[in-house]
Amino acid sequence: GKDLVMCPGTFYLTRALEIKFPNQVILGLGLATLIAPQDGSPCVRVRANVPGVRIAGITVEGSMQKKSPSMISNAFGSTNSDGVRSLIDFGEPGKADPGDSKNPGALVDIFARVGGINLEREKVMTDTLIRVHSGNVVGDNLWLWRADHVQLREGEEPNDPSLALYHQVRSGECGVKNALEVKGNDVHMYGLFCEHTTEHQLVWSGSRGGVSFFQCELPYDVVKGDFDGFAGYKIEDSVESHKGQGIGVYSNFQVDAVVGGSGFLHPVKDEISLTHPFTVFLDGNVGSGIKTIVNNEGESANVEAKGKPRRLQD
Repeated sequence: GKDLVMCPGTFYLTRALEIKFPNQVILGLGLATLIAPQDGSPCVRVRANVPGVRIAGITVEGSMQKKSPSMISNAFGSTNSDGVRSLIDFGEPGKADPGDSKNPGALVDIFARVGGINLEREKVMTDTLIRVHSGNVVGDNLWLWRADHVQLREGEEPNDPSLALYHQVRSGECGVKNALEVKGNDVHMYGLFCEHTTEHQLVWSGSRGGVSFFQCELPYDVVKGDFDGFAGYKIEDSVESHKGQGIGVYSNFQVDAVVGGSGFLHPVKDEISLTHPFTVFLDGNVGSGIKTIVNNEGESANVEAKGKPRRLQD
């Protein structure tokens, strides 16, 4: 059969679901949950140059990883060819794929997470939650989440007494570097949520793309020095055109007085524009926050302005 409709439930995968036919559909009912293979493979991989693919209504979740991807042969497995772990790979690394503007791919109502109910929080991990290598892909309502809190083990006391129902995630737990990486051209995201990963939350290296509504919360658990140079929204220097609008980055550094450099980083070019970017100090350690808004310009989001958006002046 061509298409796959999944009932509500949790499905533990041993290999990636491979999409290789044009216009193929994966549809989850009740946010059906796919648990990633334990060898670094994604839950879902879309082959390069396969137009019109639709993936909707699913949760993809990281698993306990048994081996480093570099130790696993790709000849018989389903790991990504570049050895990077992910939960969804739309397109394939290193394979040119402009996509089809008349028949774009789509990611709709996707929840990607590492952490939550799995008690082995030190072993649950991936590198990047979702990667888009193909061009002409549209995303609508993507929540990409590295856990900030997880279920308590039996008999375990909470590590933060003020939040008694959960364990608050700390360094070395629920490892994820990036929420979303976009390499394809002509990719557009609408309603994108990227939260708590330990490096850049969003990394964009394709041209003629954009984001409309971006909500980003930086990691709670990093310490001084661990987050230097990283931002919520990073556009690579190679990008020639990009539009972001209605985009916010928030801080809640709980463990240390971490100060992020800028909420947003992008090359200064005529065809790159960010409309209404802002930062907010939600809560966190006294002395923490986000120093500037965009490219080291703008006011600091700190405890003195708790809960108040910092915006660039027109």
